[in-house]
Amino acid sequence: MHLQRKSSWLLALLTLVAVISVFYLMDSPKQSKEDKDITLSVDADQKAAIQAVTKAVSSSPLFEETRLQVNNERNQLRQKLTQKITSDEYFVDEQNTASIEIDTLNKEESTEAILEMQIKSLGFPDALVRIEGEDVSVTVVANELSKSRANEIIYLVKKECEDANVQVKFGVNNY
Repeated sequence: MHLQRKSSWLLALLTLVAVISVFYLMDSPKQSKEDKDITLSVDADQKAAIQAVTKAVSSSPLFEETRLQVNNERNQLRQKLTQKITSDEYFVDEQNTASIEIDTLNKEESTEAILEMQIKSLGFPDALVRIEGEDVSVTVVANELSKSRANEIIYLVKKECEDANVQVKFGVNNY
């Protein structure tokens, strides 16, 4: 019975990792010379709003490299924690702690992805969000960042992560 529970948790975690991986693969914009619009069957007002937000832009290579590095680090950590959960060498308390750490890691990843999409919807070409405990670091691609735009980003992050210490930085379009 106990082995089936562990197997179920492992299967659920692996499924979540697979879904997040597919999301990142599908979400990464393809580099092309033309702008592409998303075609949806919605009313005219919604379609105009969607077209204003959905501009095909290439993400900065620095952000992609950072995302890949963070993803690799998290996958290694997730693998160690999963081994801890499935191993009989650890006490139940340690296994539960490892399970909670994996859940926290997954929540951070999904929150980062959601915030990046929301920040892009504000009109920024690309954004990189990093959550490390209570600290949230947001870097956006922009020629300049006004205080009001930075406050928009901070407000957006605070809606998702209420007690976060938010730091917003900007970089020039041509990373």
